Amino acid sequence: MIRGRLTVAGPVADASAAGAARPGAPRRVVIVGAGMAAARLAEELRAGQPDSAALEVTVLGAEPDEPYNRIMLSHAVAEGGANAGGATAGGAAMSAVARLKPTGWWERSAVELRTSAQVIAIDRASREVMLADGSRIAYDHLVLATGAQPRIPPIAGIRVERAESVGPDGAALAPGAFTLRDAADGRALTAHLAATPGPVAVVGGGFIGLEVACALAAAGREVTVVHPRDRPMNSVLDAGAGAVLVRALAALGIRVRTRVRATVWDGRGLVLDDDDVVVASTVVLTAGQAARTDLARDAGLEVGDGIVVDDELATSDPAISAIGDCAEHRGSVGGVVAPAWEQATVLAARLTGDDPGARYVGATQVTRLKAFGLDVVALGELALGELAGGDVGGVGAGRAAECDCCRVESTTISEPARGRYARVDVAGGKVVGAVLVGHPEPVGTLTQLYESALPVPDDVVSVILGRAEAVSAATPATMPAAAVVCRCNGVSKSDLVAAWGDGARDQAGLAERTRAGTGCGGCASAVEGICGWLRDAS
Repeated sequence: MIRGRLTVAGPVADASAAGAARPGAPRRVVIVGAGMAAARLAEELRAGQPDSAALEVTVLGAEPDEPYNRIMLSHAVAEGGANAGGATAGGAAMSAVARLKPTGWWERSAVELRTSAQVIAIDRASREVMLADGSRIAYDHLVLATGAQPRIPPIAGIRVERAESVGPDGAALAPGAFTLRDAADGRALTAHLAATPGPVAVVGGGFIGLEVACALAAAGREVTVVHPRDRPMNSVLDAGAGAVLVRALAALGIRVRTRVRATVWDGRGLVLDDDDVVVASTVVLTAGQAARTDLARDAGLEVGDGIVVDDELATSDPAISAIGDCAEHRGSVGGVVAPAWEQATVLAARLTGDDPGARYVGATQVTRLKAFGLDVVALGELALGELAGGDVGGVGAGRAAECDCCRVESTTISEPARGRYARVDVAGGKVVGAVLVGHPEPVGTLTQLYESALPVPDDVVSVILGRAEAVSAATPATMPAAAVVCRCNGVSKSDLVAAWGDGARDQAGLAERTRAGTGCGGCASAVEGICGWLRDAS
């Protein structure tokens, strides 16, 4: 763990300097937040302008930790919670959470990283940010990457005056109650699990909730998920996929209670609004998140559900940008890492002058839950919500409906007993939406068809089953060079081949050169396959 301020090689902005740019002085970019979006932006800025005398980059993180991969928090918690040893086990497990940069990267890259540096205000007039320790740091351009905070549902007894953990709004959480947004949450939850046997209740059946539930179930915990809607992951799955998902979760030992809300937590269990009681010694709150907008709002910036930005990622003050989970772009607030990293790339191109005309126009919608024993993928938007939904087994092909001005045809394959479900919506010969539960085989092909708007073969069922000629593109040898392998980082097959040619001779080397596999990890098998193919070809 790194605490305090990291010294850098290269000039550092004078915190007492006036906010306006000085003639001949380095341009100062200050990033508030040290999460995955902020770390990517710092990397892209330095890649675009290697000379620290021409561009000073400062990253201010409120946490004591160097930027790390938040996506892996649930896995680290489950690993630590499955072991004995209390806080010792928890600390060891959390130390395994991957840092985003290797040791010494910040110093070598002349990027100033300040940890435990909480920004409490923005002085737009003098172009300075004020820290909790009373210091002030000047900027020429400020980037807000403050992320999001968990929502705390209105459950009686969930908040107390003194507790093991503290909620994101400063309110104390009752003993046994936890959120899981940052490393501090992870350490507290891990230590509690390692010292406290018994079942776990997860409040919220969205992406994060199911990831936590699967990780804990794999670690041997009895887990119950409580979700107020009719199915888990209801924002991206239709009814048919939701029903199969519930059965797949049951096969992993995870009980799912839908259409109910938790009303009371007493430290021994959750009381639901149907008077059922979920016995649990631990409750994990994963009931959504809200963008952190307080700094922006207090500074007079335009704020909606997030900090409002345009296609240039500028806020209502052109000297301030926002990216990641705190930013609201075209009425939508983020929640996954890939769009945040794309925003970082666009903004860095603008700030370094590599591409002053760069614009962020939104990202394709791809959600993948790849947890212990479970694989769920959602692409785009399903037409008319419940068009092909149904939880009976069998195949449905050619079901069609009018959607806006185009005709949408849905093809579904449902095998509830095997925990498998697939639905693909096609309009104008292109994939416009798809959901896959327990069908990892066609994910690469369907994602490529969707993201590149490629024509879909007439026999969609064969595509789903991996039998169509078109799916040969999913094999390393026949995959197009432009095919995206790691969506989180935008790494194509040709990028991996180039890295191999530059000397990267294993999966770790390819990851270091291209960043493939350093996001959600869902592309690990594909990268491994390409690595093996390149090795054989050599």
